[in-house]
Amino acid sequence: MSDGPFFAGVDGGGTKTVVVIVDRLRRERARVRTGSSNAAVVGHEEAASTLRDALVRAAVEANATLPLGGVWLGLAGSDRPEDHHRLRPALVNVAGSIRFSNDAELVLGALPDGVGVALVAGTGSIAIGVDRRGVRARTGGWGHIFSDEGSGYDVTRKMLRAFAREADGRGPATRLTGRLTEHFQLSEPHQIIARVYAPSMTKGGLASLCRIVAEEAEAGDEVAMGIITSTADDLADLGHVVAGRLGFPGGFDLAVTGGLFIHMASFRCQVMRTLGQRWAISTQTIVRDPALTAARALASAGGNHHG
Repeated sequence: MSDGPFFAGVDGGGTKTVVVIVDRLRRERARVRTGSSNAAVVGHEEAASTLRDALVRAAVEANATLPLGGVWLGLAGSDRPEDHHRLRPALVNVAGSIRFSNDAELVLGALPDGVGVALVAGTGSIAIGVDRRGVRARTGGWGHIFSDEGSGYDVTRKMLRAFAREADGRGPATRLTGRLTEHFQLSEPHQIIARVYAPSMTKGGLASLCRIVAEEAEAGDEVAMGIITSTADDLADLGHVVAGRLGFPGGFDLAVTGGLFIHMASFRCQVMRTLGQRWAISTQTIVRDPALTAARALASAGGNHHG
């Protein structure tokens, strides 16, 4: 059974890389998950090697001969032309056509004709929109040091700030303090500095702690609830700006992805509530599998999905 040509979608987020291969009938034939392919984190050489190895492994699993019909690579931190120039040589023999984009653009593949707004709230955050003329707009995605508002990392950063404010006597008491004390096994508050700034503590590792805030917000902790609300509003603001630049008449289709959207209903509802104050959201799609979405979009287009 061949059912070729085969098409691959690659979701290269802040902490992991997922490759999915589908056949011409859009059926999933292989899936490979590996480490970060974010060139801003691991460098272009390691990113290129990670991407190539994952695609080759997936092709073997799918029983697909190389080159594949097409591959769509959605890469966080690697979406500039110079990034593509440095990554492409390692991939030219892997696929007949190669499309590079930001990882958020994979999510647009779930919308009719790829038109609308995509919001990503994972380790990092970004908003991207495309109108019917093919005009693109984006906000956010500047990285965790001075951006990533509305992301898992941002939630954790606000939780750590609340911890420090309570310890200093500058802020209210919150159950988040006890949760962090238990998580890091602290005997006194200042020990958290060594834990958070340890070389072994990754950006993704910090972002994953956002689940603590979600749990305590559900349990009614006011500080945690405030963090969820403010973070959701920050992300909605990214969407507001993108939609405003593109000037969608009468509203737009929205696609969302990332752990905060998929696993935190209260966060998702708050984002939708804030966006809905200014825009008519025609449809809302939760994209749980951006790599599969991208691969299927390529297969539907017969590989003619260039970028």
